[in-house]
Amino acid sequence: MEIPDKGPLQAPIAGKRSAEGPQQSSQVDPDEVPDNDVGRDTIGLTDSGRAFNSAVDQARTLPDVRMDRVMQLKQQLAQGTYRVEGSRIAVNMMDESMENDSVLKHIDTKA
Repeated sequence: MEIPDKGPLQAPIAGKRSAEGPQQSSQVDPDEVPDNDVGRDTIGLTDSGRAFNSAVDQARTLPDVRMDRVMQLKQQLAQGTYRVEGSRIAVNMMDESMENDSVLKHIDTKA
């Protein structure tokens, strides 16, 4: 392999290899590149990615508070008909606790 003493470094032309001295550079004249390709990167989403984005967009349009449910509960409180079901609360608390334990088993909490 011969290393030239002078001149700029030159990149080899893709797919062309030669042991006969320096390679020709593969420079592209900027005037020959179409304007639509200059400085642009593109990405594409899969069908599942587009479906996910659509679902996220739909979720963002939903209100944070369900006003119909709030009004229903306010009415029940005002009428004295709202009843707390202790057993239902206890079951939900236990379910959530078990879910948390399951998640924590998969996370390194000692780090």
